[in-house]
Amino acid sequence: MSALMKMPLTEVQVKCGDQHFHYVDIPQAKLKPLLGLLKKYLKDTVPWRELAKDRIQAAGGESAYMLKVARSMADMTQTELAKKLHMPQGNLSQIECGKRSIGKSLAKKLGKILGKDYRVFL
Repeated sequence: MSALMKMPLTEVQVKCGDQHFHYVDIPQAKLKPLLGLLKKYLKDTVPWRELAKDRIQAAGGESAYMLKVARSMADMTQTELAKKLHMPQGNLSQIECGKRSIGKSLAKKLGKILGKDYRVFL
């Protein structure tokens, strides 16, 4: 039996001259044709973790970064999310700063509330 793996975040950043475009949660069906078009430039691509390296580090780690991004995409404040999780807002703040870890149980709650696969928070 294989171990559960994190679902990859479908995040695409495109720089065209001075303009930057950032797309997240692109449906796989829409992403595949785009990747086909870009395949000839594959040697010039960079993995998303490398692109987001500074943001992940500033967030206090990958789990904290993923939580911040997912909460932001859901247009929720820390206070609103904390209420839904039945936890103090300060605890959620510590998680988003990377000072507290996200356990499996909390990750499942976050996944349900934020509409993401819980494994992205682990």
